[in-house]
Amino acid sequence: MRHSRIVLILWLVSIAGFLLHAVDPPAPIGHLIAMAVAFASLMGLYVLFSQPGIDTVFKQVTRNGGEYGLPGFLWVVFIVLMLIAQAQNALIEIALAAAVLWIPTALILNNQAALTPIHAALGLIVLLVPLGIDVVLGARLAAAEIALRAGALALPVLLILLTTREQKSRLSFLFIAAVLFMWFMVEFGNLPELGLPFADSAIRYMQFALIVLLPYLLTLSGRLPDLGYTFSLTRDDWKEAGINLALFSAIAIPFGLITGFIKPPTEFPSALHIIGQGLAIFFFVALPEEILFRGVIHRYLERVLRWTPRLTLLLSSILFGAAHLDNPPNVGTYFILASVAGWFYGRTYLRTGKIVPAAVVHLMVDWVWSVGLGG
Repeated sequence: MRHSRIVLILWLVSIAGFLLHAVDPPAPIGHLIAMAVAFASLMGLYVLFSQPGIDTVFKQVTRNGGEYGLPGFLWVVFIVLMLIAQAQNALIEIALAAAVLWIPTALILNNQAALTPIHAALGLIVLLVPLGIDVVLGARLAAAEIALRAGALALPVLLILLTTREQKSRLSFLFIAAVLFMWFMVEFGNLPELGLPFADSAIRYMQFALIVLLPYLLTLSGRLPDLGYTFSLTRDDWKEAGINLALFSAIAIPFGLITGFIKPPTEFPSALHIIGQGLAIFFFVALPEEILFRGVIHRYLERVLRWTPRLTLLLSSILFGAAHLDNPPNVGTYFILASVAGWFYGRTYLRTGKIVPAAVVHLMVDWVWSVGLGG
């Protein structure tokens, strides 16, 4: 019961924060209602997956071919918002949204534990979509962008090549292909442009839809209970989060000052802006990234490779750092600090067994840096 009240409060607070952002500048009342309903629906689903036993409920609801129901709902909402916004290139965007939602769902539903040549080829071919769809549509990439995408494709290739036969027996490659598909669509900016709100987009609708889709696909694959996704935190959870935040700060602040990555600000934003930024960072950066990197990628590598927790933590932290290589300037410094941060986020997750304490540490790091130390 206590957890349900926390979830309800978080849901209401997030809606209030969205409305405050959406009404400045003022939007037509019809647009505002449509955006608020869409946001409230997606946010409700997002936090609902933290409820104990929700995986059992969803599995019962989605039996007998109903697995495509949630992706279909997310797609229909997107179409309605596109029509209201009178967006350009609507047909292309609607088709792209369908691919973004249904391709990873189909991969999860056709997944199997042991790696087969057909699944290896299928998974790699599917990953070419998020890595090259913008090129097909006419975009021109710089050399650095090409290198980053080649490196992204190298990750699953190396996973296939460097795992033993015994590890391949539990590789579940279509599962990881589905996860990487969603990650790469966001990472390389190939999602449809429609934003919430329409006028001054805080987040793309499809990015939010993927944040909701990921725990749903974890439910279909039977992995949601492994996630540790709950907002009910104990005193020890908060203590662990505080310890790891302090340890990271003791390393990152001196390093950041020496390298010039950290620069004290000349002025601070308003209190309302700071609060809104904190909510946005938690729900749309910290929590989804911790679900992805700690709850999914770390646990997946732990199952497949069966390395020690510390060695798996090191690898997942490096992958987390590599995900920030497209954040100029000072890419090298960003990679080092992000990798170190990933270590302490992961350490929090391993010591608590919960995603949210790691997301709290992540929130505090990003929040303090964006508000007070980013220069």
